[in-house]
Amino acid sequence: MANHNYAILLAGGQGSRFWPQSRTLEPKQFLSLHKDSSLFVQTILRVKALIPASNIFIATSELYRNQIIELVEPFKIAEDNLIFEPDGKNTAPSIAITVKIIHSRDPQARICILPCDHLIKNNGLFLNLLSDALNLCRSNLVIFGIPPTRPATGYGYIKAKPLSLKDVSLSLSLPNSSLAVFSLGLPTKRSSQSNLIFLVEKFCEKPDLKTANKFLRNNNYFWNSGIFVGSSAAFLEEFKTSLPGLYKLIQKINRPEDIKLVWKKIQPVSFDYGILEKTRNVMMLSAGGLGWSDLGSWQAWDEILKKDSQGNIFKADVLNLGSKNLTVVGSQRLIAAIGLEDLIVVDTPDALLITRKDKTEDVKKIVDILKAQKRLEHYEHKTVKRPWGAYTVLELGDGFKVKLVEVKPKKALSLQFHKKRSEHWVVVEGVAKIVKGKRSFLFKANESTYIPIGCAHRLINPLKDKTLKIIEVQAGKYLEENDIVRLKDDFGRTEQ
Repeated sequence: MANHNYAILLAGGQGSRFWPQSRTLEPKQFLSLHKDSSLFVQTILRVKALIPASNIFIATSELYRNQIIELVEPFKIAEDNLIFEPDGKNTAPSIAITVKIIHSRDPQARICILPCDHLIKNNGLFLNLLSDALNLCRSNLVIFGIPPTRPATGYGYIKAKPLSLKDVSLSLSLPNSSLAVFSLGLPTKRSSQSNLIFLVEKFCEKPDLKTANKFLRNNNYFWNSGIFVGSSAAFLEEFKTSLPGLYKLIQKINRPEDIKLVWKKIQPVSFDYGILEKTRNVMMLSAGGLGWSDLGSWQAWDEILKKDSQGNIFKADVLNLGSKNLTVVGSQRLIAAIGLEDLIVVDTPDALLITRKDKTEDVKKIVDILKAQKRLEHYEHKTVKRPWGAYTVLELGDGFKVKLVEVKPKKALSLQFHKKRSEHWVVVEGVAKIVKGKRSFLFKANESTYIPIGCAHRLINPLKDKTLKIIEVQAGKYLEENDIVRLKDDFGRTEQ
C-alpha cells in the first residue's frame, strides 16, 4: 500500500537571535543546543518513525548544500528530495515549490510542514498528534497550537474556538465514528475541555507584554508553533486563492531543477502573512504536553535547561562567586563571574555576548548592525566549516594571515590558484598529498612547501582514517577568500 504521508523540513533560516553561536554559515538548525545531535538531525529522527525517507523533503538554501547532503546521507534521503533555493525569499515560496513537486509525484499526498530549528521533548505525543492531523487534513489545513505557559512576546498567537466531534465531522464530511478513534493528546490545565480540536478564528502578530498577559488569561489563545499539515491539493488551493501570482509561477515546477525557471520572478513573502492570515480554512490541534520550544531566543533556550539551586546554568569553565540566575555558555576560555544576576553570557573565540535575559530578543538588532557594518562576525566563525573539512584563522595582520587547515580523510580541496597571494604550508599532523603545477608530492609532519602566486595547487588527504592538519601562512596585499580561482572541485564549486 502506498504511503501518502510526506514531510517538508524547512532548513533555510539563519537563527540570528542565537548569535554569536549561530552565524550565516552555521545557523541554529545545525547546532547541537539540547542534545549531542543538531536540531536538524533531531527533526529527521522525530518524523522518520511515521514518514519514510523517500517521502521526506528538505527546503533550504544553496548556501547549505554540502552540510545538508552530508547530514541526510545516513537517513538515505534522496538528493531529488532536496530543494536548494538560490537565495532566501521567506517561507511561502519554499513551501509552495516543495508542495508542487510533491503533488506532481503524488496527487494524494498529505504533507506536514516542520521547522528544523525547534525543540520537541515528547516525541511519542508528537507522533500521535501528527498522525491525527494527517487524517484530519482532507480539505483543511491543520496547525498545532501550543497552550501558553507565560506571557511570551516573541511568539505569534492563534485565536481559536473549540469544536465538537459533530462540528468537525460536518466540516470534514466524515462520520463521527471515524473521529472517535483519534488520540488527540491530553486536556490542558487551562481548561477542562477534553476535545482538543479547534477552529482558528485569526492569527495574531507578536504582542506587547500587556496584550500577551491578556492572551494568557484567555483560554482561546495559543502559541503559533509553525507546524502545520494539509493535503497537497489543499495547500495548492490556498496558494491559488491567496497568492495567485506565486501559484501561477510554480505551475512550471515539477522537479527541483525547475526552480531556476521562475526563481527571479518570485517575490519574498512569509507563509503566515501570505496564506494563514487570509484563509478561513484552518483547524487547530491543541498540542499541550509536547515540551515544545521554537528556541527563538537565548531566553527560550535558557527556560528549558535544568538549573542549580541558585538558578544558574554553566556550560563552560566557570568560577562563580555569588551569582544568581546566571547562564554562561563558553568555548575554551576560563570565565569568572562575581555577583551577577539575570544575565546570559555567550563566549565564542571571536565574539562575546552579555545580555539581560529579558532583552535577548534584541540580539537580532546586534546582528543587523554587524551586517550594516559589513563585519564578518555575523557571517562566519573563526573556524569555518567546508565540505572537505574546516579552517581556523589563528592570526591576521598587515599583509599576512595564519590558518589551521583540517582536511577530512579521503577529501581534497579544489585545484586552484590565487592572483594576489602566496602561501606557505607546514604539515603538523597526518600525511598531505600536494599538487603543484603538473607534479604531486607527499609531505609528512614537520615538512613544508611554498605555493607562489599564480601556481595551480591542491591539498589532498590520502589517508582513510586520519585527519590532515596543516598550518597555512598567507602573504600578500589582499587575503580574502574570494581570491580563489577554482579549476577542478569535488563539490561542484568551479567557476562557470
